[in-house]
Amino acid sequence: MSSRNKLILLLVVPGTLFVMIVTQIAKDYALEFLRETQNESLAGMSDQVVHLIGIYNNEITYNMLEMEEIIKQEGGQGDRLYEAMRTVAMIRADFVRGVVYIAESGDITGYPITFWGNFSAKEEALIHEQAERSRGVFEWSNTIRSDIGRSGTFGPTSIVTKTVFDTGGKQIGYLAFLVDLSAFLERSAAFAGAYETQTLLYDREDRLIDFMGAINVTTPVLISEEYVQTLSSALSYFRREGIYHSVGTMEANLGWKIVVVGDVEKLESRFEPLSQIAWAIVLFGVLGFLCIYVAVSWWFTRPVMLLTKGIRKVAKGDLDSKLHIRQQDEFGELGVQFNRMTATIKALIVDLQATEEAKRKSEMQTLLSQINPHFLYNTLNTIDMMVDFSPKRELHEMINVLCRLLKYSLDSRSEERTLEDELQYTKNYLYIQSVRYDNRFEIAVSPVSERLGAVKVLKLILQPIVENALFHGLHPLEGRQGRLDIEVEERNGDLTLIVRDNGVGMSWDRLSALRSALSGMEAEDGIGIGVLNVHRRIRLYYGAEYGLAVDSAIDEGTTITVKLPLENQTLAANKERLKR
Repeated sequence: MSSRNKLILLLVVPGTLFVMIVTQIAKDYALEFLRETQNESLAGMSDQVVHLIGIYNNEITYNMLEMEEIIKQEGGQGDRLYEAMRTVAMIRADFVRGVVYIAESGDITGYPITFWGNFSAKEEALIHEQAERSRGVFEWSNTIRSDIGRSGTFGPTSIVTKTVFDTGGKQIGYLAFLVDLSAFLERSAAFAGAYETQTLLYDREDRLIDFMGAINVTTPVLISEEYVQTLSSALSYFRREGIYHSVGTMEANLGWKIVVVGDVEKLESRFEPLSQIAWAIVLFGVLGFLCIYVAVSWWFTRPVMLLTKGIRKVAKGDLDSKLHIRQQDEFGELGVQFNRMTATIKALIVDLQATEEAKRKSEMQTLLSQINPHFLYNTLNTIDMMVDFSPKRELHEMINVLCRLLKYSLDSRSEERTLEDELQYTKNYLYIQSVRYDNRFEIAVSPVSERLGAVKVLKLILQPIVENALFHGLHPLEGRQGRLDIEVEERNGDLTLIVRDNGVGMSWDRLSALRSALSGMEAEDGIGIGVLNVHRRIRLYYGAEYGLAVDSAIDEGTTITVKLPLENQTLAANKERLKR
């Protein structure tokens, strides 16, 4: 039997059947039980909240009737009226934030006096409007935010108004209580039970007044305020998310709606039978899957683990790693083919290393051969012109210098020379050019320390750059003295050679083309052949992080910066990288 059939028979089929059976039993039992229990619980909670708020409403109504009698007795003014207001506000401090009486004459008596003494025209107009509309009936305003009685703390409040008549039935003023709606909700929600719930209070226009959790919950955890700003949006959100809730309505003059939201997961902990069944199902499921795993792990898990370990070893470079899988199935065949693959890869890497090394040496020689003929042509052209115009001694000196240059460039014993030798070679070349151009240019080569002078560098890297500066930068210059500077610096652990001229410079288009060629793009015809060859030699020899950088401006000159490794360990590391 193949491995695929074994896997289907021993793992997929029983595992699938087991999950389907367990899930269906748990789902049917839990959903039926929780829905019934949660709906009944939440309906009872919302009825309880409606009942409590009704009681507190009646208490406020009773207090306002008592205050109305005192107003009639005192004529709407006096210390006794103020003390009565103060007493009511203190007795009902959890609900009542302030009390005010506005007489027909416009006089205002209120507690706390610090607020009602500066009673706003907007709130006074609201009291007049409600009282005139109700004509002696208690009327609650829409929700307003006020800090009366709660210095520095704004919260949802409502103004309860009643028109006051004397014993003869004549209207003598308006009585108003400022009621804290959050306190109403807090006192009511505190009796919602020990469930994980939230109680939401909406006004007669179905706008959210306030909401909070049960008394044993420190912060709301079931829903966010952004989803329940109106009753319609809250009900849509609950239905969409499958959140259990119950809605209660106050049929009296308040017209408020109370919504109690419950958490099924928290409620589940209240029912011990359901928990016991759930734990039994989970335990049975774990044991079943453990048995299935033990049955198939030896046949399927062990070969996969061995293959994974082998792949990790190969990824780290250990191509001698072998798999020892003795099973007579697809896994065994996979192990045999894996061992053959690693042996083939190892042989290919050895061949590739030899090929890459030969290719690198061939490219180095090709680039070097491109530099020598180019340089020799220009130098012989200079000597040819000197034959007709220069003294014999200078001609001999020129030929002698040329011989030293050729000896240096044709020496194939090593691709590297000391920086001091490379600078001396460049000075010899500049001597030839100075004689040719009758010392038209000012040339300065900065001295180097003994330590930097002994650093090994790739030979013949400065002369093509200097030649390019002379012929393309300084030779076309007119109207001012040309100057060529060669400087040597140590920057951030690297050796930096700077060739700077004050010649005609390059246009932006030509500079962009040269920079593109240095970055690896195909060079246009006539764009810095010598400079590009030097750059490619350096990158082949030292790595992609080294090479040339060019900066130039029209009529200001050109600066070429050569970045080389300062320590020989850099070259050794690069050669080792090429071998790998």
